[in-house]
Amino acid sequence: MRLLFCLILLLSFKVFAANKLQVVTEEWLPYNYTNSEGQLVGRSTAKVRAVLADAGVDYTLNSYPWLRSMHLAKTQANTMIYSIYRTPERENLFQWVCPLMAPVKEYLFTLRTRNDIQIDSLEDAKHYLISIVRGSVSEGYLTNAGFKPGENLDLTSDPSSSPRKLIAGRVDFILQTEYTASERMKELGYDYSMLRKVIEVKEIDNRRACMAFSLKTDKELVQKVQQALDKYNKKHGES
Repeated sequence: MRLLFCLILLLSFKVFAANKLQVVTEEWLPYNYTNSEGQLVGRSTAKVRAVLADAGVDYTLNSYPWLRSMHLAKTQANTMIYSIYRTPERENLFQWVCPLMAPVKEYLFTLRTRNDIQIDSLEDAKHYLISIVRGSVSEGYLTNAGFKPGENLDLTSDPSSSPRKLIAGRVDFILQTEYTASERMKELGYDYSMLRKVIEVKEIDNRRACMAFSLKTDKELVQKVQQALDKYNKKHGES
């Protein structure tokens, strides 16, 4: 009888674990990142937690390099990724719940001391080296615009390495939002005033970040989360 009870308990635990939503993200200041206490925080994280709580969804939350999080979200059942830009290339890969964030402006930044760098367009930037996160929307956009990894694109899996490389003189530009650039510099012990904002990459600016569920995730759960997000956005005046 005791053995039977243990087996039932074990099976119940497995079912419970299987029903938990696996939520994955990346390190992207100030939207989703791990603080000094090892907690996943940020503007998007706080909103995701509030929405999932309102939807009554039990979940686990982990931060991984972007490509790993994307792989999990594309291949595993009951999995959601955030904050992810909704693009035509990604449209059919996920079940989308939007909008999580309003569009944010992204810029090419260089060091203020780099007076030798004077550009007027993204085309001009092809003569320099830009550091971006591997597998990101920025990589997709820039490669489509004619940039080439190893030539004028430096790809990294660690978002914090881009500003490090910029400071060390190993790359010429980083492509980030103002707030992300500011927080990254602060994190590394440098002042944001060391950076010079060169041009706005407008083609990326009009994209909204969302939550994206794997195609193997239950559609009713996805609808429930969308309803909770709509409710949150209406309450807080976000859209």
